[in-house]
Amino acid sequence: MTAAEIDACARAVPSEERPVPATRLARLGSFLGIYGGEHIAATEFVIGALLVTWGVRATELLLGLLVGNFLATLMYAWVCAPIAVDTRLSLFAYLRKATGPWFQKAYSAAWGLTSICYAATMTAIAATSLRQAFGFPIQSEWYPTSAGCVALTLAFVAVTTFVAAYGFAGVARFSAICAPWMIVCFFCGACVALPLLTEATGFGPVGGPGGLLRLFNEHIFTGVAPEGGQHLSFWHVAAFAWMCNFAYHGGLNDMAIFRFARKASYGWVGLFGMYVGHFFAWTCAGVMGATAAILLKTGISSLDSGAVTWQILGWTGLLAVVAAGWTTATPNIYRAALSFATFFPKASLRQLSFGVGAVIAVAACFPAMQRVDNLVTIVVFLLSPVGAICLVEHWLFPRLGLVRFWCLYRGMKINPAALAAWGAAGAFTIAMLATGALHKFFIFLPAFLLAGAAYLVCACLFGARRAVPAERRRDVDAIEARLAALAEEEEPDEDYVPRHRRRRVGRMAAALALAALAVAAVCVSIGKLSPDAFRTIALAFTPVYFVCASVKG
Repeated sequence: MTAAEIDACARAVPSEERPVPATRLARLGSFLGIYGGEHIAATEFVIGALLVTWGVRATELLLGLLVGNFLATLMYAWVCAPIAVDTRLSLFAYLRKATGPWFQKAYSAAWGLTSICYAATMTAIAATSLRQAFGFPIQSEWYPTSAGCVALTLAFVAVTTFVAAYGFAGVARFSAICAPWMIVCFFCGACVALPLLTEATGFGPVGGPGGLLRLFNEHIFTGVAPEGGQHLSFWHVAAFAWMCNFAYHGGLNDMAIFRFARKASYGWVGLFGMYVGHFFAWTCAGVMGATAAILLKTGISSLDSGAVTWQILGWTGLLAVVAAGWTTATPNIYRAALSFATFFPKASLRQLSFGVGAVIAVAACFPAMQRVDNLVTIVVFLLSPVGAICLVEHWLFPRLGLVRFWCLYRGMKINPAALAAWGAAGAFTIAMLATGALHKFFIFLPAFLLAGAAYLVCACLFGARRAVPAERRRDVDAIEARLAALAEEEEPDEDYVPRHRRRRVGRMAAALALAALAVAAVCVSIGKLSPDAFRTIALAFTPVYFVCASVKG
């Protein structure tokens, strides 16, 4: 191929599928903001309440969450971040090279729809949280029954889409502002709920860690599943915690985020998201949910996030659900826009974000979107095996003497080995669900490993061992080199250069506002302040925090 032909082929590849240049790499603070905000989500209120219905003892729950979230962190640090930093590509761009454009489009469509569903779930939960304050009815049907809830949902989607449309910088900044406040809100919720719970149950003074664990075992995580609940064990909790974000770390979808990381070690920020969001927040949400159910004399499964947080924290609790929904929805809108860029290469990421937002606006109006446990399970089963295919291609092929990107070198539109491996994992999953041989929380790992093994075998059979003609290899390598050069030549895009400098006074004032909230919550837990007084204090300090934290440097 001539230089002009090579340049034309490279320019035909959408900009989002080109390697991220050094000028667009982000610092550690951006990832702390994203992973703190995204994993402290509106769904944590739902999942926290869900854990109460599983009939696990507090010790089983806490140990299960410790183990499962550590395994998830290892996947971020040892699996997802290294391949993202090594390639500087999103998963969609990697699939173009490893599995061919047809497979890439099929997966991009599946992931785009999944991200839309995730974002719709977050905004639906956030919107319905305010129904308590406005007197709207509980949305118990699969379809919307309240015009007020629909109006709130549309407003939330509009704000979320606007933030996501500004790309990585908008997502990172929005999450960085909200994350510290949401962490404090979960802490405050547990502190305020505990004295209410001990008073309602006649438990008496907690006394210390031993008394707190006894309270958990007797009145929150009791080991007895409520009517309609399922009795699970430590292993189920650990597996659920591990699989909850498996499509992002094991399935490599967070390559879209980590491709901006300066170092692969940034993958350890998963510790922050997992243990603050999926350990601390889930536990606190369970405490709040169990307390609200006892105070309202109703089953916890019949309460939504708004009812729980309103009962415990009042207006501040409702705002926490709203913020948690927004900070989780924005990265998913960004991911969905990236996935659909495969189909609309001439559209900007901002235009695609607004298009995705329009679809989410419709979907989020349906209360059925709030069934987050079912959504998580479906996503993990459907999409995670593709991550195993890419890991085998990237790390094992060179070590085994196979040709990495053999599909690209041979000009194939679809990688038959990848298709067969994905199908094998899907068939295994369907068989396990149909027969009940494995609980649904345990299926994801053998399906993932099966996909990797099947891909390795099938790739050997379909041509990964055969040498590629030298001329073809030279042309493809020249196009890939030109792609990297094009990315470096482009002007730095502010969407990818997050700014987190704030005025020192603003940062200090924001920190003091959060400290005041935490101290007030502790005072409630030891009986020095009433819950009503705390709700007033919290509502006063919350706007102070956001104003101060939003000051730019």
